[in-house]
Amino acid sequence: MNFKKLFESFSYLSVSNFVVIACSAYATVLLANYLEPEILGILLTGEAFVEMFSFFFTMGFKNSILEYANHDKDGFIDGLNAALGNALIIRFVIAIPICIFIYFFSTYIHSDPLMVKVIVTYLLVEFFKSFTNIFGVIRKALDQFKLVASLTAFNKVMQLLTIFVVFKYLGGIEILLLAYVLAALIKFLVSFFTTIKFCKPKFDLEGIPSMLKQSFLFGIFDYMEEAQSKIDRLMINYILGPSSVAFYSIPSKLNRLIKILPKSIKQLFLPQLFKVARSPKDFQAIIKKLFILVVGLAIPITLGIYFLSKPVLSFFFHEKYAPAIELSPLFAFIALIWFLNIIPSLILATQSDHRGRNFIQFISIVINIILNLYLIPKFGIAGAIWATIGANFIKFIMFQIRCLPIFLEASQ
Repeated sequence: MNFKKLFESFSYLSVSNFVVIACSAYATVLLANYLEPEILGILLTGEAFVEMFSFFFTMGFKNSILEYANHDKDGFIDGLNAALGNALIIRFVIAIPICIFIYFFSTYIHSDPLMVKVIVTYLLVEFFKSFTNIFGVIRKALDQFKLVASLTAFNKVMQLLTIFVVFKYLGGIEILLLAYVLAALIKFLVSFFTTIKFCKPKFDLEGIPSMLKQSFLFGIFDYMEEAQSKIDRLMINYILGPSSVAFYSIPSKLNRLIKILPKSIKQLFLPQLFKVARSPKDFQAIIKKLFILVVGLAIPITLGIYFLSKPVLSFFFHEKYAPAIELSPLFAFIALIWFLNIIPSLILATQSDHRGRNFIQFISIVINIILNLYLIPKFGIAGAIWATIGANFIKFIMFQIRCLPIFLEASQ
């Protein structure tokens, strides 16, 4: 395992993530300043509503493509070509009917015309993004992290410029929604042309049922993991109203930018762990390096959020969102658990422990919902934060217990 190349790739992702965090943070500032809290709340709620159906868009391809390629009898590269072709077929067959269903379902439960427009916008964005993500998995599997990092940073810069130009020169929220769809289409085209020259899709029709099964099993966990991060916003909206979603989402959304780092670490190490899954010695060596990296990032980031979030948010948002800013240090505990969960979640993923992963994630979601139902009416926005902390902490404990036999075996 070439650790020099591995950490060189991580440096690309780190620089890219710095750009992403800066642009995303300022994009949130712009939206909060250009939009009234109620409109911002509708925008964020509509985004969360569509992302609740993310299972049908992501389908666990980030894992199933790598597993398919790793077990191909003709080698990893040939397997990757077949995995790409099969993933595109599965993606297209599933995406069309699910988009139609979500549209009619949203119009049935939401009477607000703006909310419906927001949902349709994010529905189209997710459609294009679902294909873009497949190409992204292929580029990471080919260790093209410099290209991945460049495209990621470029996309976030364009998003920031889009928000600024729309509200400064073109109009309001409806023009912004149209711009979001156009940007998603452009990202798809760029990803397609930057991937197709390195990986030529071929179709292994006999392998589609197996890949579909693995995608489904991996996707259940990915869906529940993403859905859990949206439950707080949806429950605040239905219990306290959209304005409260805006107040909660300012520190929450900025804190979730930190989640880019754990996600990037997983994206970097997941292909490597799949490639050495059959070699215990190499597998353990990567895990040791990963542990050092996680600890080195988790401690300063957690302390930074706890001590610096209030002054930083106060500088950008002033008195308008003061009640939410006072709660921002609590998000440090959520960020810490995100980092602590990196290693056990990667280990269980490469072991294809679908039963354990999905059961733990399901229990965490149930606990999150129960805690939200009790704590939000009692403590308001703060209740949602404590509910998320509690549910994620229990998930962390269950992950450790599930991985304990693997840790003991590795230490022998």
